[in-house]
Amino acid sequence: MKEKIILIGAGGHARVLIDLISLSELYEIAGIIDPQLKVGEMVSGITVLGNDDVLGKLYSHGLNYAIIAVGSIKDNFKRKVLYERIKEIGFSVPFLFHPKAIIAGNVQLLEGAQIMAGAIIQVNSTIGENTIINTGAIVEHDCQIGMHVHICPGATISGGCNIGAGAFIGAGATVIQGLSIGNNSVVAAGAVVINDVPDNTGVIGVPAKIVA
Repeated sequence: MKEKIILIGAGGHARVLIDLISLSELYEIAGIIDPQLKVGEMVSGITVLGNDDVLGKLYSHGLNYAIIAVGSIKDNFKRKVLYERIKEIGFSVPFLFHPKAIIAGNVQLLEGAQIMAGAIIQVNSTIGENTIINTGAIVEHDCQIGMHVHICPGATISGGCNIGAGAFIGAGATVIQGLSIGNNSVVAAGAVVINDVPDNTGVIGVPAKIVA
């Protein structure tokens, strides 16, 4: 019997997760929470149950699983806040991965991690809590990816890298081997990072340079 799970958010990322979960043998979506939509509206065939205020009631009625279905553009703060809120209520937040993702042996997926179609994660890597490895992204061997990170479609994290909490790696960006990207830093789409990036720093270009 599949466990029932609710989605927090109803945008484009939510629709991707709906497709991913529909392929899973573990979960059945019980509904969506989104403050911008009316109760009873449908998103890809899933019913909107209300806004964030109903989360406690849903949990008390036996819905124990939830997932953050809000994406992010540069700033992962909203995902972080939502994740911390549902954890405080008591929800379990499972990691999810698409059946067409490639996940090597000895990879650790922490709670709430989301691995999308076509992503590749190589051996001895760790994917932190509430982190997105988006469509077609590559995380090479021995990488440590922090919590609340978004590695966007087509990005490549080379071997032995450390991506700090809250970092955002834009679409098609490349981080060469052995580097560290600081907490809450932003690597622009298409950038090629050849040096460590400090905390709270934006970089752009080929090779990547700090945004003035």
